[in-house]
Amino acid sequence: MAEQTVVIDALPYSDQGYEDDRVREAAAKLIEEEVKRYHSSKNYLEHIPGDLHERWETPAMKAAFERLDNRQPMEMLSMKRCELPQPPPGQKHDVTAWLSAVSNSRSQLEHQAIRLSNLELLKEHGVNSWTVHLQQLQKLSEGQQKHLQSLRQEIQDTNWARKKEHTEAGQLLQTLEGQWLELVGKNYSVERACGELEIDVERLEKMKEERLCAVLPDSSTEGHLTSAAPGVPGE
Repeated sequence: MAEQTVVIDALPYSDQGYEDDRVREAAAKLIEEEVKRYHSSKNYLEHIPGDLHERWETPAMKAAFERLDNRQPMEMLSMKRCELPQPPPGQKHDVTAWLSAVSNSRSQLEHQAIRLSNLELLKEHGVNSWTVHLQQLQKLSEGQQKHLQSLRQEIQDTNWARKKEHTEAGQLLQTLEGQWLELVGKNYSVERACGELEIDVERLEKMKEERLCAVLPDSSTEGHLTSAAPGVPGE
C-alpha cells in the first residue's frame, strides 16, 4: 500500500491560545458548520462482510432479535413441566388419565434424582473444576492485562513522539518566523534607505540644474565682452 503524505496544519503540543474561550467558541462554530454541510458518501463498513454477525447467532438469539424488532414482550418462564397435576374432575375414573399423571410424576421424580446426583458430583468434584476454571480465567486476565499495558505503552510512545515532533516543528516555525521578521525589517530598512537616497539624488539633481542655470548667463556675458574688445579705438 502506497504511503500517503499527511499535511499537519495544527500543532496542539506547540500552539498556544487553546485555553482562550473565544478560540474554543470559534472552533466549535467551525465544526458545527462543517457538520451541517458534510454528507458522507462512503460506506466505512464495506470491508466487513454483511453476514459476519449471523455466523455466531443461534436460533434462540435470532428468535429473540425478531421478537425485539416486532416489539413483543418476553415470554414468562413456564413452570408447567415442574407441576404434578391430577386428572381433571371429569377424568377421575379414567385409567389413561391416571397413567399419564403417574408417568409425569415419575418423570419429575427422575428429574429431581438427577439433580441430586449432579449436586453430589458438583460437591465432590466442583472445587477442583472451579479451581482449574479460575486458573484459566486468571491466565486469560493476565494475558489481557499484558496486552493492555502494551497498548498503553504504544499509546504513550505515540503521544511522546507526536509531542516531540510538534515541539521541534514549533521551534523550527518560531526560528523561521524570527528570520522572516528579521528579513522583513532589513528589507524595510533597505527600502527606507533607497527612498532617502532617491530624495538626495533628486535634491542633487535640482542643485545641479540650479548651478547650470546660474553659470550659463555669466558665460554668455563674458563671450559678448570678449568679442567687442578688438574694436575699441586707440589700440
